[in-house]
Amino acid sequence: MRTGLTSSLPVWLAVVISLLSFQSYAVTIDRLEKSNDVEIQAWLSDVNEQGDSREESEQSKTLPSFSVNEQIILYVEVATPRWFTGGTRIESVEIPNVIAKQRNQLATNYTERKGGQTWSRQRWEITLYPVKSGTFTVPSLAVNVQVSAPDGSNVSGNLYTQPMNFNVSLPSGLLSDDTPWFTATHVDVKQEWSQSSDELKVGDAITRKVTVNAQDSLSVLLPNLLKSDSSPYFQAYPQPHRLNDTQTRGDYQSSRMEETVYVIQQGGDFKLPEHQFQWWNAKTNKLETVTVEGKSFHARHTPASFVKANFHWLVSLLSTLVIVLIVLLGARRYFRTHPTPPWLLFWLEVRKGEWSKARAQLYRYLRVSTDHLEMGKADSDKAWLKTSLQVQTGAEKAYVFHKMWQMISGKKGARNGLRLPKALPKLDKGHKEG
Repeated sequence: MRTGLTSSLPVWLAVVISLLSFQSYAVTIDRLEKSNDVEIQAWLSDVNEQGDSREESEQSKTLPSFSVNEQIILYVEVATPRWFTGGTRIESVEIPNVIAKQRNQLATNYTERKGGQTWSRQRWEITLYPVKSGTFTVPSLAVNVQVSAPDGSNVSGNLYTQPMNFNVSLPSGLLSDDTPWFTATHVDVKQEWSQSSDELKVGDAITRKVTVNAQDSLSVLLPNLLKSDSSPYFQAYPQPHRLNDTQTRGDYQSSRMEETVYVIQQGGDFKLPEHQFQWWNAKTNKLETVTVEGKSFHARHTPASFVKANFHWLVSLLSTLVIVLIVLLGARRYFRTHPTPPWLLFWLEVRKGEWSKARAQLYRYLRVSTDHLEMGKADSDKAWLKTSLQVQTGAEKAYVFHKMWQMISGKKGARNGLRLPKALPKLDKGHKEG
């Protein structure tokens, strides 16, 4: 029994040693990277850099610089002289004040001759959008890959990119971090109008839809246009915004669609306002302004909306009518027990064209006002003589009669005001005679 155990011990020792040796010399991603059987690279590029900028990024001694809100592309590329045997996964990028989004979920695969070998390459793109000025750092990223080893086995593990720093600043002194704007290479705006009826009235609705399409930007960075534009004429009801980001063969497109329904509250003419926004053209390095035009409308009143819109005016009118009615009723009651005033009789006679009665009324007024019986002798003023002559010669014109009445009224005031002073010369004459 002991002899059997003793004879099998060397066998067990050999098995253990062989297993330890296999684990010691097992192929790993780290060993493949050290032996140049797999490699990883990462670099930053803006939208104007169309070629491979790896060498320029590696050789540049200054930090790359970008603009606030500009689309920065982080390229991550892994390569092997053999082939990839599984999917590649990249760790998510997290940088304060930078929006990171892997919009392209597929890598660009291609081959390249290097040192007499054919290398398989996978290039991944991650878009970065810095929203503040400053210096930022892209941290070291873990990239999980699976490749074929020289011994034919499949090896998987994490490769790590080098950290990268870059500067971000405002592209123009006309912009600030507090004003809404965005960066793109092309912007297109489309506006649509619709209304619930051809002839608008109070209670109808107008729908306004604005769509902003931007190239090389992000939908969350596009401006909010249709704000609360309510007024006495309409009430605004914003609908949920629709944001969309797409990527087609390296072409990044973003869109923001806003829709607002305006319910008419009051009839009349009104205008839905225009809106403006600014964007920085990263291709031409210019600040551009886009105006979304407004539109004028007219809505008919309903009886209820007319009363509501003109309530204060209607109350004032009704109050005035009531006061006038009270005055008329009071005057009617007064004149039932009192004689009609001469001025009213004269006005009624002139209006009816009863010229002889109106002329008699003028002479009566003249006698009462001036103690004169003849118009021509009451005053020597040219205007008086001309008007009195027209009345005496039979003129039948309302404005002549009214003018004569006003001139007699002036004489009446002068007579009343000078009656006492006029007696003074007579008293002085009597004193001298005495």
